[in-house]
Amino acid sequence: MKSLETRTMIYVDASRYNNTKNRTGVENYSYFLINELIRNHKSEIALISPRKIDQSVRQIIIPFPRLWTQLRLSWEIWRNKRIDNLFIPSHVMPLIHPKNTTITIHDVAFKRFPNSYGWLSRTYLDFGAKFAVKRAQKIIVPSEATKQDLIKFYQANPDKITVIPLGFEAPDIELTTEDIAKTLNEYHLKPRHYFLFVGRIETKKNLRILIEAFKEVHKNNPYMKLVLAGKPGVGFAEILRGTEGDNIILTDYIGEKEKWALMANCLAFTFPSLFEGFGLPLLEAMAAGVPIVASEIPTSYEIAKNNALFFKTDDAQALFHHLKMLVEQTGWWDKLIQNHEWTLGKYTWEKCAEKTWETLEKS
Repeated sequence: MKSLETRTMIYVDASRYNNTKNRTGVENYSYFLINELIRNHKSEIALISPRKIDQSVRQIIIPFPRLWTQLRLSWEIWRNKRIDNLFIPSHVMPLIHPKNTTITIHDVAFKRFPNSYGWLSRTYLDFGAKFAVKRAQKIIVPSEATKQDLIKFYQANPDKITVIPLGFEAPDIELTTEDIAKTLNEYHLKPRHYFLFVGRIETKKNLRILIEAFKEVHKNNPYMKLVLAGKPGVGFAEILRGTEGDNIILTDYIGEKEKWALMANCLAFTFPSLFEGFGLPLLEAMAAGVPIVASEIPTSYEIAKNNALFFKTDDAQALFHHLKMLVEQTGWWDKLIQNHEWTLGKYTWEKCAEKTWETLEKS
């Protein structure tokens, strides 16, 4: 343990910390990771944020209406020389930053699927990644796949990239029998009589191939349904054209209670995505105790290699075979969920925070 005199204060950009139930993926990362870091290293952390955070820890509150990172945070770092060790969990680096700056880059999906992003957003994200690769002292990524993308697209130095998987914590939701019945009845579903996808309904999620494979399964199993739960995204209109009939259900956005009710009662969770920075829905499916059918992309295979049936992203026949097998061979259910609990034990916020702190403390 370092003495109080030699202990280094680590300043954390907490602008993406959101303690409401409406957190996004990066906000969840900031929220759970910062909470865990505070729990174990309270006296060695200071949060920098545009608003007061409900935590009894040292905070620097610097309100600013727009361009908070590049203008206000940069100014604060320039004027406050004590900020000499900065951690940015979920955004971009400020133009003015201390030499010892660590940033988490979650993915570079905008490089692989540029059409899924507006020009301004894509340009800013690209600038942010280039700047971080060049100027950050250390970079944290959630998967080996993201590390390889930074090397491929930005010629990043692999020695300064550390892979630290995200943690996972199932929400504290109490589902009653009535809650489950209400959700299933709303969409005219029966337990284990539907496949489920949760996520944005967009082209890069590869839903066209899922719909194609499901329609083949449905021919001999007309009671089965496919539920696509999520907001519309890029390419939604084209996806929608393939969902005619009442056997494919689009729910639009669903709340947490609905999501977990649907997850716990599906025959299998399907995840055909073309790209993911991490693949959190796979851990949610494991927590719900249901089988997984997933595309064999690097991040999904990293997380679920002992917990899923995999298919190549363009192989509709293999996907059809997996779905058909789950419908017709009930014995596969127990085989596919037997490693879920063990895998979930690898992805805790405690482990994520411990490895993150080790990285932040390295000079």
